[in-house]
Amino acid sequence: MHVVYLHPHFTYPGGAGIFVLETAKRLVKKGVTVTIITQSGTPEILNEYPDIHFKFVGGPLPNTFSYWLQYLIIYKKVERILDEIKPEIIFPQVFPANYWGFLYKKHNPKIPCLWFCHEPSAFVHEMRFINGLPFPMRFFAKISNPIMKILDKKFVSYADYILVNSNFTATRCKKIYRSSKTETIYPGVSIEEFPDNPVKKENYILCVSRLSKFKNIALVIKSISFLKKKGNGIKLIIIGDGEEKENLILQSEKLGLTENIFFSGKMDRDILISYYSRALCVVFPSIEEPFGIVPIEAQASGTPVIAMKSGGPMETIVDGKSGFLIQPDSLDELVEKISFFIQNPMIAESMGVTARKTILKKFTWDKTTEQLMDVLKRYAF
Repeated sequence: MHVVYLHPHFTYPGGAGIFVLETAKRLVKKGVTVTIITQSGTPEILNEYPDIHFKFVGGPLPNTFSYWLQYLIIYKKVERILDEIKPEIIFPQVFPANYWGFLYKKHNPKIPCLWFCHEPSAFVHEMRFINGLPFPMRFFAKISNPIMKILDKKFVSYADYILVNSNFTATRCKKIYRSSKTETIYPGVSIEEFPDNPVKKENYILCVSRLSKFKNIALVIKSISFLKKKGNGIKLIIIGDGEEKENLILQSEKLGLTENIFFSGKMDRDILISYYSRALCVVFPSIEEPFGIVPIEAQASGTPVIAMKSGGPMETIVDGKSGFLIQPDSLDELVEKISFFIQNPMIAESMGVTARKTILKKFTWDKTTEQLMDVLKRYAF
C-alpha cells in the first residue's frame, strides 16, 4: 500500500504536523510505503524520520499574500508528483494542503481521498483567527471569506471519507459540511518519551502554547496577579513563541509579575518533558480547541491539567480525576483550581498518576496508527 500525505510545511510543526510525522513513521513499520508532499521542512525535524519519503514543492508559506498569488503553480507541482507516484490513497491534512488533495481527486475520481480534519479551516471558518492575521492577509481573508466558505464546502465534498481528531471536531464538520462520513481517531503521544514513575512536583505552573491571541494566555497571567495579591508566590513558566509574546510580556510587567512569570520561548524536547513532569499543574486556557496535544502530553508526564470546558480537552481530561475542566474564561474558577493544587501537592501527584493511566489506555501514537491502518485498508485498491 502506498499512501501520500499532503501537508503544508514542517518548519514549526504543531499538532497536525506531529500527527503526520508520527503516524507516517509507524505506518512504514507496518509495511506501508509513505510519501509526504510538502512545501518545506527544517532538517532538524525531518532527519528524525529517515524512512519517510519527502517531496518538496517550495513556495512561500500559506500565511503570506504571495502564497495565494502562486497557489496554482504550487498545486501543479503537487499534481505532477502525484501523477508520477500513482499512490493508492491520498491523505490530505490541514488547509491549504487539503485543497491540493481535493483538486487532485476532482480530476482523478477513482483514487481514494481520505481527509484528516484537524479542524475545519480556521482561515475560512474562524473569525478570531482571521482577525489575528497580519495585514494585508487579514484584509484579503475578510473580503474573500464569503467565496472561500462556498469553495471550502465544495472542495470538501470531493473527499471520500473524513477522519477527525475529536468528537468535538466531528460535530463541527457535520454542522459546516453537512457530512455524515466522519470517524474519530484521537492523536496520541510517544509514551516512551515520558517518565514511568511520578516525579516530585515543584512550585510552578506551566503553559505550553503558541503565543497567539486566540490561545488565551492573558487569562493565565491575570490569575497569577490574583494569586500574588493573596500572598501566594507561585510561578508561571510559559513555553512557546508567537506574535503575542511582546504584548504578554508587557501585560506581566504592568501587573508587576516580572519575578513570577518566565517566558522561555521554544525548548528542546527532553527539557520540555522535564518541565511537564515537575510542574504542579499545566494550564491549557484555549477555548474551542479542536483537540489539544498539550493536555495529553502533560498527562503522559504525570501532571494534571486545568483546561476550559470546551472542545477537545473535554474528551481527554477526566474532570476531578486527571485534572479540572472550568467554564471558558472564568478567572475565578482558574484561580480556585490553581489554589487547590498549591494547597494539595500530594493530590496533584495522585491525579497525575491517574492522568498517565488514562493516556496509556487511550492516547498513544501506536493506538492512533492501528485505527488509521484499519481505515486505510478499507480504501486501498
